[in-house]
Amino acid sequence: MAAVGFELYVSMLDEAVAALSGTAADETPEPVRLDVPVDAFVPGDYVPYEAAKIDIHRRVAGAREIADLILLGEELEDRFGPVPAPLDNLIKLQDARIKLGRAGAQAVTFRAGRLAVSPIELDSAGARTLRAELPEALYESGRSTVSVRVPDDPGARFNGVVAAAEAVLKAATEPAAADNHA
Repeated sequence: MAAVGFELYVSMLDEAVAALSGTAADETPEPVRLDVPVDAFVPGDYVPYEAAKIDIHRRVAGAREIADLILLGEELEDRFGPVPAPLDNLIKLQDARIKLGRAGAQAVTFRAGRLAVSPIELDSAGARTLRAELPEALYESGRSTVSVRVPDDPGARFNGVVAAAEAVLKAATEPAAADNHA
């Protein structure tokens, strides 16, 4: 994995999982590409067996539901003990990718200390929800982009990305649910 990078590794695992499960690649949404400088891996001293480490990576990368990640975390804790920070980061990274994908995002970029997520379509209620959840976020409706300042420190930046993913998903989905009940 170190030789190809996490995102390419996850992409390769996504393709392999789709091929093994018999689903066509175009049936599942393209995962959101998310490059965050954070330690995200299965430590060898936590899971000493290479096959088990690969299986954990595969299960994290193949998760398409938040519930799958929660169950995996519980299973890991039962089998191996408390989940170490790098593995927790790996799970949180996939969680953020799932949430951003559900919100409609296709790209996440970092420029000049800001995280930009696009395309995100928000109505006025969604924009208000975003500001309530993440006051420093900016929504540019003309560019269908949400941007938010993120810290330079890699650990703090990662936490900012996770918080942004949660806020963007809430802003993108709650107004639609409210409109459906009206």
